[in-house]
Amino acid sequence: MTRPSLIEVVAILKRHLTVAPVPTEPFQMILWENIGYLIDDPRRRELFNAFETAIGLDPAAIAAAGDGELAPLAKRGGMRPETRVERWRTIARIVLSQPGGDLDSALRGLPLVKARALLKTFPVIADPGADKILLFAGIAPRPALESNGLRALARLGFFPEQASYDRSYKAAIAALVEDGQADGAWLTDAHQLLRELGKTTCKRGEPICAACPMEPVCPKAAVKAL
Repeated sequence: MTRPSLIEVVAILKRHLTVAPVPTEPFQMILWENIGYLIDDPRRRELFNAFETAIGLDPAAIAAAGDGELAPLAKRGGMRPETRVERWRTIARIVLSQPGGDLDSALRGLPLVKARALLKTFPVIADPGADKILLFAGIAPRPALESNGLRALARLGFFPEQASYDRSYKAAIAALVEDGQADGAWLTDAHQLLRELGKTTCKRGEPICAACPMEPVCPKAAVKAL
């Protein structure tokens, strides 16, 4: 079996998978990630839209909102709503601490290392999340992946899974650098399409290989079929 190139993989996925749009403005992306706990994409979109309608996508409005406004929204997002309210306020506070309360401009004015470090001060934003924000916002066309996409890329044979998630992430990013395109639009497609593949068919516990568009060329699927 000849493995397709990573560029070919993304092209195949683009023909077979549909990915819903997500925010690409840094502040909105951080709020999107913190809008709920372990919820699927349609529910995340529903809650994000409800938040925009009720509070607005403005850090000053979030900082000024009371518990009576924020708590009902937080309860719709899963467990520990009180923690979610505090995270929303923390997000607003960090953004408002930047010049002009403008996170996007602050990130663009910083060296890449410092921009990444600033993003990691926000709730639930670690290295993968920081890389995604910088990529999707068009600040730095560097590869980014999340856990579903990382798993799919490993199963497709582009890198061997490592002992820790951090080492696996670095190996996956190296594969994207070596075999992908240094283009923001392509890297964004790769992130979203590999994530969708991991969520829909290349699942953690029980991959649905028969329904996977990569099944004919996936080494893991070939082993499973034996």
